[in-house]
Amino acid sequence: MQPPPRPSGLEALVHRTSKVTSLLGGLATLAITGFITFDVLMRYFLGEPQLFVDELASFLQVVVIFWGLAYTFRVGGHVRVDLVTAHLPRPLRAWLRVLTLALGIALLLVMSWVTWLSVQEAWWQERVSVVMLYPIWLPMLLIPTGLLLMALAMLTVLLRQIRAALGPGAARDEVTGPGPAG
Repeated sequence: MQPPPRPSGLEALVHRTSKVTSLLGGLATLAITGFITFDVLMRYFLGEPQLFVDELASFLQVVVIFWGLAYTFRVGGHVRVDLVTAHLPRPLRAWLRVLTLALGIALLLVMSWVTWLSVQEAWWQERVSVVMLYPIWLPMLLIPTGLLLMALAMLTVLLRQIRAALGPGAARDEVTGPGPAG
């Protein structure tokens, strides 16, 4: 049996980018743990709470959540409820998946646009964080970029799903997994 083909084009870009953003999300989780441990120790032993930790941990949580979306989707980590769809005929299931992926992409694009407008507003108003005084648009920018990467990951699956739905009868079903060389 030969290995699956390597992804190319958009799928390869999404594959590499989602792996990098997910890795950064993992490192952010580690950093949050370190900062909170430091804050607790400083507060307990020296009575000196570290005010920057709450702000920085919140910023890093945005990395964890939004930059991990695409990778989690690619590896099938998001919750899917298939109680009803598992009992549908395979061709109908394939087209239902096309519809739900298209709706999901549309929703993500709207959310990306709205959050991008919030980033612009923060930029124009020169808003800064309360404690560390960094420009607030920086962590806000992570939200639409993560949502757009998720939309691109869904688009790559949507394109494969359309090919499967239009393909021969035996192949008409939901596509699963991250695709080639996942």
